[in-house]
Amino acid sequence: MTDLNAPVWKTLRAAGKDVDKQLRSLLEHPVDFRENMEILAGNLSHQLSYYSATAYVLPHLAALCGAISPKERMFLIAQIGPAVAAEAEQPLEEGAGAWREFQEGAKALALVAADLIQNHMDVLDAASEEERQMFALGALAFLGNRRHAYDLWYLSDSCWEEGPGACSCGWEDECVPLAEAPEFLVPASPAPWDGNSLEDEAVWLTGLLSRFQDQTILPVLPLVYGGMICPECGKRASYWTMMDRYLKEA
Repeated sequence: MTDLNAPVWKTLRAAGKDVDKQLRSLLEHPVDFRENMEILAGNLSHQLSYYSATAYVLPHLAALCGAISPKERMFLIAQIGPAVAAEAEQPLEEGAGAWREFQEGAKALALVAADLIQNHMDVLDAASEEERQMFALGALAFLGNRRHAYDLWYLSDSCWEEGPGACSCGWEDECVPLAEAPEFLVPASPAPWDGNSLEDEAVWLTGLLSRFQDQTILPVLPLVYGGMICPECGKRASYWTMMDRYLKEA
């Protein structure tokens, strides 16, 4: 964890200025926790971009979790999730200082997310629909494939009703109609969730959103975790692969 008085904070980038002051305000003013957390998280996840300050903020947020309630920890995971997911678009260099900071914070916050799911489900159940959705995606950024979390946040712009896809043969479509479940998408069938295990990403994420009775993200999960058959050449790949090919080539 890097001290807030260290010179490096003046070199770090975020959507706005003074992220170190925003973090300090969050840590020192617990009464205004939600407001300060929203400001900080918004500064680090604007337009679903990755900012260099994120790596250095994460260890401080992880340490803060030891002093706040499960309800506030849930809010923290939900808010910071997009900023963490965005690292998948610009992966940090392994072994670098920023990478070490990111790993330290992300690993500790993964334990926080797991504890909330496994031991504080009553807090999650009592949250609003939007908070539950954001927590589920935030938890995915820490406990699952960070790229999958980024992709689902990307799909949120269309309310998870459509998304892009591209094949190596040259076929591409910016608006694959996920809500209509076209024939060239082959849905997956995740096994039932035991309410505790976090080993199989598709299983626990589907199970968690099912428990929340989610009607927005849940319906598209079988499709995004399933296969896609290229309408042009017939080649089959996972939808994640087809989506990421489009995003990388766009």
